[in-house]
Amino acid sequence: MPKPIRVLIVDDSVYVRLVLNRLLEHDNGIKVIGQAADGEQALTLARELRPDVITLDVEMPKLNGLELLEQLLPELPIPVVMLSSLTQHGAETTLRALELGAVDFIGKPGSAGVPDLQTVQKQLLLKIRHAASARVAKRATALPPPSRVTARAAPARRIPTVLIASSTGGPHTLDYLLSALPADLPAAIAITQHMPPEFTRALARRFDEKVPWTVTEAAEGDALAPGRVFITPGDYHMVFDSRGVIHLSTDPPVWGVRPAADVMMNSAADALHTPLIGIVLTGMGQDGAQGIVSIKHAGGTVLAEDEASCVIYGMPKAAVATGCCDSVLSLSQIPQRLVEVINERAA
Repeated sequence: MPKPIRVLIVDDSVYVRLVLNRLLEHDNGIKVIGQAADGEQALTLARELRPDVITLDVEMPKLNGLELLEQLLPELPIPVVMLSSLTQHGAETTLRALELGAVDFIGKPGSAGVPDLQTVQKQLLLKIRHAASARVAKRATALPPPSRVTARAAPARRIPTVLIASSTGGPHTLDYLLSALPADLPAAIAITQHMPPEFTRALARRFDEKVPWTVTEAAEGDALAPGRVFITPGDYHMVFDSRGVIHLSTDPPVWGVRPAADVMMNSAADALHTPLIGIVLTGMGQDGAQGIVSIKHAGGTVLAEDEASCVIYGMPKAAVATGCCDSVLSLSQIPQRLVEVINERAA
């Protein structure tokens, strides 16, 4: 029988610590080995107990969650699942935590917008199990700084559309990828990242400030265009018409998620007449695998992130298993290969 996943709960609220402990205590595969009420205590317990996963709140005395991540992860690369309020402020703070190396997040029990405890329990158990297998150390050390690559001009009718699927570990991965791409790259980019509404909005704002592209959360009626990046809004699917105009759909979730990358990619393969490039990045589950099959059958090119550079090798693994991937690459290799493919397809 495998050893249980050892979890350290960190939150200044006695109520939240009690709730989390009760949600976890009935699962034989998970064991709570400690609780901390502030950041300093959490740092001490993490050093002493060496947990497999930490659940972490942001607002705490002495050391807050962000300060704790800055001190903890360079020393002890332990997977961290953040507890977040599903608000604009909570989204901004959580995205900063993900940039610092947290693996994932979940709505904090008792905060606005968080579903019932039964749903929270299901999500929490799943995220802890996946976090326990995340490659925190490799992510922190393996990637060289992104370097810009060179693009060449293309006729408007040949401007490709790049369709990207990502989930757990995606914000950091997307940041790295977009930062490496030249602003004059002749392509349009559409991204489905599994996140709730306030988070996709905040993610688009953060990227727009940092990368050489115009990045926005997609809105009904937006049109694909070179130099533009559109992120699918949380709780909607993104689909396209034959003119490249974006439409937002409230059709049922696929693989339990909305937005789903499969919906976006299948729609692109059916409707768009430009060269297509599908990319599946880090994430748990299998979203994107069906979509890249559609892209491949439509004459497109497919890239997937390799296991060594993924936080969670779930979605790329499912994509590779389809046999439709043209290249399986480290994250550090994807920007260069993407530009090469765009230059080839746009010629």
